[in-house]
Amino acid sequence: MPRFADVAVQLPVSGTYSYRIPERLADRDIVGARVLVPFGNRGVTGVVVAQVAQPPDGVDRIRDLYALLDPEPMIVSPVLELCRWIAGYYECPPGESLRAALPPGTSITADQLVEVSDAGKAALAGAGGALPRQQLALLGLLSAEGGPIPQRSLTKGKVRAKDVALLVEAGLATYLLESSKARIKDKSVRVAKLRREVGDEDRARLARSKARLAVLDALVEAGGEADVEKLRETNVRASAHLRSLVGDGLVEMSERVVRIDAWERAESRTEGMVAPAEALELNEAQDDAVRALGAQTRAEQYTGFLLYGITGSGKTEVYLQSIAECLRLGKNAIVLVPEISLTPQLAARFRARFGPEVAVLHSALTIRERYDEWHRLREGQARIALGARSAIFAPIDNVGMIVVDEEHDSSFKQEEGVRYHARDVALVRAKKAGAVCVLGSATPSLESYYGTEVGRLELLELPKRATGKPLPDVELVDLRRNKPDKESMLTAPLATAIEETLNAGDQIILFLNRRGFDTFVTCTACGHAFRCRSCSVSLTYHRFRARLMCHYCAHEEALPRACPECDAQDSISRRGFGTEKITDAVAARFPNAKVERLDRDVASGAAIQSVLGRVARREVDILVGTQMVTKGHDFPGVTLVGVLCADTGLSLPDFRASEKTFQLLTQVAGRAGRGKKSGRVLVQSYRCDALAIKTAAQHDFDAFYAGEVRDRADLSYPPHGYLVAIRLDGANASAVIRQARRLSDAARRAGTERGVSVLGPAEAPLAKLKGRTRWHLWLQASERKTLRATVHDVLAANDPPAGVRVAIDVDPVSAL
Repeated sequence: MPRFADVAVQLPVSGTYSYRIPERLADRDIVGARVLVPFGNRGVTGVVVAQVAQPPDGVDRIRDLYALLDPEPMIVSPVLELCRWIAGYYECPPGESLRAALPPGTSITADQLVEVSDAGKAALAGAGGALPRQQLALLGLLSAEGGPIPQRSLTKGKVRAKDVALLVEAGLATYLLESSKARIKDKSVRVAKLRREVGDEDRARLARSKARLAVLDALVEAGGEADVEKLRETNVRASAHLRSLVGDGLVEMSERVVRIDAWERAESRTEGMVAPAEALELNEAQDDAVRALGAQTRAEQYTGFLLYGITGSGKTEVYLQSIAECLRLGKNAIVLVPEISLTPQLAARFRARFGPEVAVLHSALTIRERYDEWHRLREGQARIALGARSAIFAPIDNVGMIVVDEEHDSSFKQEEGVRYHARDVALVRAKKAGAVCVLGSATPSLESYYGTEVGRLELLELPKRATGKPLPDVELVDLRRNKPDKESMLTAPLATAIEETLNAGDQIILFLNRRGFDTFVTCTACGHAFRCRSCSVSLTYHRFRARLMCHYCAHEEALPRACPECDAQDSISRRGFGTEKITDAVAARFPNAKVERLDRDVASGAAIQSVLGRVARREVDILVGTQMVTKGHDFPGVTLVGVLCADTGLSLPDFRASEKTFQLLTQVAGRAGRGKKSGRVLVQSYRCDALAIKTAAQHDFDAFYAGEVRDRADLSYPPHGYLVAIRLDGANASAVIRQARRLSDAARRAGTERGVSVLGPAEAPLAKLKGRTRWHLWLQASERKTLRATVHDVLAANDPPAGVRVAIDVDPVSAL
């Protein structure tokens, strides 16, 4: 019988820890369950990952589990196995990967307290014989407090944990446990239920108590079961009457857990968005894709697919009909989207098609809504998990299909904590489950498309729009020849196109991937530039708030009248463009048009969906926005898209800059002409000959892919090689630099003979964020095996000084 548990604690520590299973739990299967365990001088939440008969060799002291926190394991076996794989592949603590798989607000901590026992009190009174002076002093310290003392406060001073343990072993003191409460737990309601059919004799007996009979009749009308609060709405004394009916043997009372339906709160904000409940007619390419996905789902055999469909080709309908087949086969599904708060249309279509079988998981929900949606999945009330990257941990068994929509989107990569890529984790989960995984995009990542060429993925193509309409015509406007307006950034061709579109009664999207009003603020007298004190970035002026703001650490300050450096009066110059300035300038130029803005400054969660709902209802004529406007929206009224400056991302120090630019331009262009009318796109650029801009204008993914993948082959960058970034940051710049150089030396010693290249160490492009200096080094190899071996050697040599954080980023997406 297993007597010990391997536990992954929810702390940033590597490995698992062994604990003795108490006798009361000896016959329980607790793998996947949360437990409260002692860790140092406190108790922390952990997850049991295995039960074993013997502890690992070399472990001298085994402590007991404090408590089992779940009557049934919360983490299902497939998710537990997935989290352990994530911990190994992404070089992260297993407890941290398992934390991502748990509902929010459920962690519990505990303080270990120490209290003098009766024997200890007797010893202090001189009745226990002679005690060592050190023990008497410690007993005196404990007794002086007059009650239990947190052990952590004791050991912060000169008291050693070992001395406290000796007192407890001698029976002179005892340990107590003081646990915190979870932030959220199940919400229950009182329920009344008929125990048997109500007959004439029962009614005759209750004839004198008309109020009690009325409560009984209300219960009968409700189908024999009803919430007590509902009954009290018609009779304030319903509770008292129910107690009498319980005594009569007619009614029994119980508790029922209630789950909030997160969709009800969102429906009002998605009003006007088209969400057909019935399956739509497929074109030939869509039908071929659905048949291929269905065949592999029925075969219960893992296959990874890349569904490459141009914008507006009907990928969502392929997902919907394929998942319908998956559910018909008795299997469940997971659907990942980049940011679900930005794609309410997709959520509305899934809900219209599948009703309450869809559970939505994303950060815009309240903590109660997320908790209840998680439990609806765990309890089998919902069979489709729809959400952002963390939905890959959905607590469902028997997964038959996993869909990753817009698989190219960088938001699928977690940039802090557990740095997993949800797209790649989706493929692994599908493989372990023998399920189908569908990666969908109009602009596939180079890694995914390359995967179809080498046989890792099967390619499915949707080459035509579902409506039969052609892709929009794209016109490049050279900013070197067509000077833009100083306020609105509109060139003459784009301004004319806007006027024509408004006159036709159609809608317009204007895209600029930069928010704020003025993006560069300087003093014209001395040249002082206003930069964030904590980050290596310029402050942006936001006129709505009349403040200078940092977009990284949220620092803000007032715009001064005088320069803080030279004291010159009225010398502050504001330059640059952001979506706030563009919105005001466009509204001034087209006063009869309703102009709205969509960026992080004006919208988050509910506000985003509200703006998108107004666009869908055609209450907005011109929508100005950042990359938020590129996220798969389907607005039939939009016939014109204007890209104000296509070059903003091309010069970033990131080998993926060209790819990201191509994807953004293609995606935003795809918002035009999705209805009955054809679309038109004008792209303003200073670099019209750049590969990403030229091929995006031609809707030519193949040409872009061929050129970009060839350039990366010369450098052995993905998809031709593998990368690991080692990122360091700390408040002490010198300590960060020294540690970066130490790790670089260790990497070169370990990697040279393995063929691993070491790039750096170097200051990160964003050299300072939130007051912390940032450095990085990158390891590059043609094989994962040699790269991982080198990373392990580097980790073995990693002993950073206090205050320096070292993070391993496997398959990094951002170079900043």
